[in-house]
Amino acid sequence: MPARDEKTVGLVLVTYQSAEDLPPFLESLPAAVEPLALEVIGVDNTSTDRSADIVDEFGGKVIRNSKNVGLAAAINQGAAATNAEWILVANPDTHLAPDSIAALVETALTDEAIGMIGPRVARLDGSPYPTGRRFPSLAVGIAHALLGGVWPSNPATRAYFGDPVTTVSDVDWISGCCMLFRRSAFDAVGGFDTRYFLYFEETKMALDMHRGGWKVVLDPGVEIRHREGGSMRSAPFRKIRSHHRSALRFYCDYHQGSPWLLFAPLVAAGLVVRGAASVLRTAITQRLRR
Repeated sequence: MPARDEKTVGLVLVTYQSAEDLPPFLESLPAAVEPLALEVIGVDNTSTDRSADIVDEFGGKVIRNSKNVGLAAAINQGAAATNAEWILVANPDTHLAPDSIAALVETALTDEAIGMIGPRVARLDGSPYPTGRRFPSLAVGIAHALLGGVWPSNPATRAYFGDPVTTVSDVDWISGCCMLFRRSAFDAVGGFDTRYFLYFEETKMALDMHRGGWKVVLDPGVEIRHREGGSMRSAPFRKIRSHHRSALRFYCDYHQGSPWLLFAPLVAAGLVVRGAASVLRTAITQRLRR
């Protein structure tokens, strides 16, 4: 096995109909990574817009899939194509602040047990976007699933998101919109679980990190901006289905070998109700926009 490049950040950039978001994202990259070197690996899941071409024109290596293999599998493809010690996974709808990724690497270097680290995330208007979250209990998970869309400040959702993190801290999991991995940790857990086509792949990765003895860390001294809802613009109904299917899968994986697994049918029923409400809300929103 060739030696890992410890001075290079390998960005794995999965694209799907991302042409609108890519230019500002790519423009923010060099200043975010300097003084480290940057390698960009684009993995395109059958976009029909110019997503793959934009990454190619930026100078990235592009893998053009003949079918949509899902987010987790595409990330693994990109990670296998870079020899960098640091693997950055970031959504095209994020804006990276200058020095942000270099600062995450610097924090990760303070503890060899840190396998996965992320920044504080804000929406484009500067308001906080929840990250550094907890793995929810059964009651909290069901209540958040049923109430979060109609009553965002309900107690279960507040418990699920947790209190704001103010210092570098170990957390259960971090937002998948921007994640940095130590290569040895990524390889040790076998990369992302490809059973997760879309959604909860970062939650399962964090669970695997914890179970493998690695730390999952949030560094609130580093902030990036995230365009909330950007990833839902294309195929919203398919994404709703994927979200709820992945939520049930994570519940089963999290409670594997535990008596709580017996409640999986109850969780499934709650997710069906929540999914139906999400489909109805999305349909109404689309009709109003027309």
